[in-house]
Amino acid sequence: MGRDATDVGGFNLLTPLADFDQTVFQGINGPIFALLALDSGAYDIPENTAGTTQATRDRYVDYILGAELPGGGWSFAGGDPETDITAMALQALAKYRDRQDVADAVERGLTVLSQQQEENGGYAAYGSESSESIAQVIVALTELGVSLTDSRFVKGGNTLVGRLLAFRTENGAFRHVLDGEEDVMATEQGFYALVAVSRAEQGKSSLYTMTEA
Repeated sequence: MGRDATDVGGFNLLTPLADFDQTVFQGINGPIFALLALDSGAYDIPENTAGTTQATRDRYVDYILGAELPGGGWSFAGGDPETDITAMALQALAKYRDRQDVADAVERGLTVLSQQQEENGGYAAYGSESSESIAQVIVALTELGVSLTDSRFVKGGNTLVGRLLAFRTENGAFRHVLDGEEDVMATEQGFYALVAVSRAEQGKSSLYTMTEA
């Protein structure tokens, strides 16, 4: 959009992200989206004037690494690794693989996602295959520079993009589940996953790098 994130109607959108404690209060979603937002424009983190812990990129990265499950991958509330959260964590960590601990965690996360993929190329979440899970994995791979036809992510000849398109409705929207109606969240995530694919195929910067068109 070409807007200045530090002045949106007089409000600096980066200010809340400087408060580490408040950002991670909600759990792993907080540091994931904080890093994605900060790195989308290579923004500096402003000074935290709230009197709580000053956020840094390393603090957010360390929080995500600390939430990694014993066998690799991530979940919102513990237990088994969840496809969506694992893929989102990989998206946030993609720019920090110069750290060996991050690179190792990313590889473990990719292994988890490969193992979770169904033979039809998709992913099941809470017992049902969902388009959003596929979309998040697609975005993660494009952020990491992993080919969408990497053998780890092609099952039975079925690709991620091919399976995502199976959820498309006649009018071009996306369903959450195959037998459902068109869904706003599914359509949003389906479309930005396809944008990520298009940018990767054209050799452009990844979806969450917003410093260029």
